[in-house]
This record gives sequence, structure tokens and C-alpha cells, in this order.
Amino acid sequence: MGLTAAIIGGVSGTSLHMMTNAMKKVPLSRSPWGHVGYFLFGAWVGNKYVALERALVDDINEIRRDKGLPPMVGTNAWIRYTTPANE
Repeated sequence: MGLTAAIIGGVSGTSLHMMTNAMKKVPLSRSPWGHVGYFLFGAWVGNKYVALERALVDDINEIRRDKGLPPMVGTNAWIRYTTPANE
């Protein structure tokens, strides 16, 4: 999931830079280092999002455990969370 999130974030970052250049009516390829910078920043944000999502699932499960409810289990699509072995 980390590679997919990084690629999606990187493409989103590069697209954001190209859209900004288009709105300013300058050539899309102006300041190509901006493409690289936005790609790297988008990849970093994509990876941070995956970590944040996993942390939120862990927090939700902790709250559910305090209330005596069963843990929330992901769908194996985006949240790949399984029940801990000791439960």
C-alpha cells in the first residue's frame, strides 16, 4: 500500500503544479524542479495518510475495547487490519 499511496500522491502533486502553471497561463513545463518537488511532497503526504489511517483504526479499536465491543476489522481493500493474535 505504501508504494501505491506514494505514486498516487506524487502524481497528484505534479498535477497540482501543472494546474497552477496553467492557471497562471505560463508553459506547463516552466520550473521543472517544481514538478519534482511537488511529486516528492505528494508522495510523502500519501505515505503519511496511510500511517494516519492505520493509527486511527488502532485508536478506534482501543475505544471499542474499552466499551466492550468487538474490534473493527478492515475490508482488505484499503484498511488491511486484522484482529491481534492475543484477542
